[in-house]
Amino acid sequence: MRIGPHLLANSLFAAPMAGVTDRPFRQLCRQLGAGYAVSEMVTSKRELWNSLKTSRRADHEGEPGPIAVQIAGTSAHEMAEAAAYNIDRGAQIIDINMGCPAK
Repeated sequence: MRIGPHLLANSLFAAPMAGVTDRPFRQLCRQLGAGYAVSEMVTSKRELWNSLKTSRRADHEGEPGPIAVQIAGTSAHEMAEAAAYNIDRGAQIIDINMGCPAK
């Protein structure tokens, strides 16, 4: 399977789940055969990017690629900024939350 330029090892995905898909969980999923593991949802609100919660969610150190991050928000401008922020932190794929209950 391919997402843009990224060829995935297989079609076994670990979906983004708040409070579950932190970095150790994603690494474990990849070690156990997942071809793709998406981070927990990261807010598009700039004022929260430096919070402990968001900084942990945006940490991909030691993860194999492709690095995928889910972002959530209600403003197109904020979403674009959040995408750029996460790309700067190593994201290669941006997943947009489009329906999961979120504040």
